[in-house]
Amino acid sequence: MPGFNSSSAVLVIAPDADLRHSLAFMLSAEGFSVETGNSWPPESSFGQPKAVVIDHGALSKGFVDDGRLTALGDKAIILIGRDGRTPPLPEATIVRKPLLDGALVTALRKALSVQNPVVIPTAYDRDS
Repeated sequence: MPGFNSSSAVLVIAPDADLRHSLAFMLSAEGFSVETGNSWPPESSFGQPKAVVIDHGALSKGFVDDGRLTALGDKAIILIGRDGRTPPLPEATIVRKPLLDGALVTALRKALSVQNPVVIPTAYDRDS
């Protein structure tokens, strides 16, 4: 697992490899720089990311925050299932799975205050 570097914006944590790769692909396609990990807390080689997207499965049943998720506030985005319990992180942003409606990207953009990309018309668009 590569170390998190300062140019990366989002750390995706999910124990399921398929979910982790799907999330990374989706967020990369939306223009986010992404690093991944399979458990929380991340390896010590990870620095402080600008945001964390973490699947509830990466948090143990007896989860106690070491301060890193709390420090991220609403930039800690927790993915939970429909029947999932909300982890004890009052400032975290909660997004329910399945991720079919763009809620994750919207939450991440809001947390990072990233506006939707500006679409600059091309010559082809102007001629139509």
